[in-house]
Amino acid sequence: MSVLLDKKKSIIQSALDLIQEHGFHGCPVSMVAKNAGVAAGTIYTYFENKDDLIIGIYEHVVEEIKKYVSERDDLSLPFKERFYNYWKNLTNFYELNPSIHGFYDQFLNSPYNSDDLQSNPNVWHEFANAFFEDGIQQGDIKQLNPVVLSILVNTNVNSIVRIKQNFKKKLEKNNMELNEISHLIWDGIKAD
Repeated sequence: MSVLLDKKKSIIQSALDLIQEHGFHGCPVSMVAKNAGVAAGTIYTYFENKDDLIIGIYEHVVEEIKKYVSERDDLSLPFKERFYNYWKNLTNFYELNPSIHGFYDQFLNSPYNSDDLQSNPNVWHEFANAFFEDGIQQGDIKQLNPVVLSILVNTNVNSIVRIKQNFKKKLEKNNMELNEISHLIWDGIKAD
């Protein structure tokens, strides 16, 4: 069983790396298999076709994001500190896992992100929405739709990570810190 799980993880990681480099369309199943060190037929043990592989990677990615951020959420802290930790942990996760960040960003803007898929449960979105609902219930953030809050925060983190990746030298040259954006967001959502 462990060998099968390791092969599946190897296939997913291989695909993530290749998609980061070549995009969805420049990454045939044969290339994924070769990069993962498995026979092409092995991929079909786990995934019906390339579309199923992409959806499987997406499901893996949202689970990994949720796991990383939720495991670092300390419920004993005041919500404001939890918010800054959420921001920091999501940023760190994306920076530590650029292939996941690139895949997730690309996936959300692709036809794979269909209405049908969006109607399925998503562990990351459920966690993020519950996180902001908790802040509302505690009276620490405004009575806004938690989905809107999640979108506001998560898309800003995503954008900041992309900016850090694409403009690293320029940011360093101008001695620019982007951490103050989290403070601006907090000021905008905190309860009065």
